[in-house]
Amino acid sequence: MHRALTSVAAGLAGLLLVTGANAQTSVTTTALNLRTGPATGYPVIATIPARQAVSVFGCTAGRGWCDIGWAGYRGWLAAAYLGPVAAYPVIVYDPVVYHNAYYVGQPYYGVGPGLPPRAEARRDARIGYRVERRMDRRWDRWTGE
Repeated sequence: MHRALTSVAAGLAGLLLVTGANAQTSVTTTALNLRTGPATGYPVIATIPARQAVSVFGCTAGRGWCDIGWAGYRGWLAAAYLGPVAAYPVIVYDPVVYHNAYYVGQPYYGVGPGLPPRAEARRDARIGYRVERRMDRRWDRWTGE
């Protein structure tokens, strides 16, 4: 049992090291908004000051937006405002997978284009449905139907 847990822990540590090794360092050329997705329609997580080192994990095709890490945050920056790096890997953005991986429990979780409605919206719809049914039953009792 102990040997199995040790090998699992070693495998996870290796996975984390590989992920960190794949990131390249770049520098912001101006103050930038770090967003939850690769478009200006996504919420801003933080504002990164100019001349800050960031870890670049990859960019969208055409190098429009880059997935970066900075000061414990993970998000997207406009690639035009990052300093040069040898080569960025091209990555495909899936909003649901990305938000589930990095933003669960955050106030901006599930907010932005391409994401399903938040749980609160569905809860409100259920409450509205219950109120309508209750009013229908009262109407039926009052009218004798």
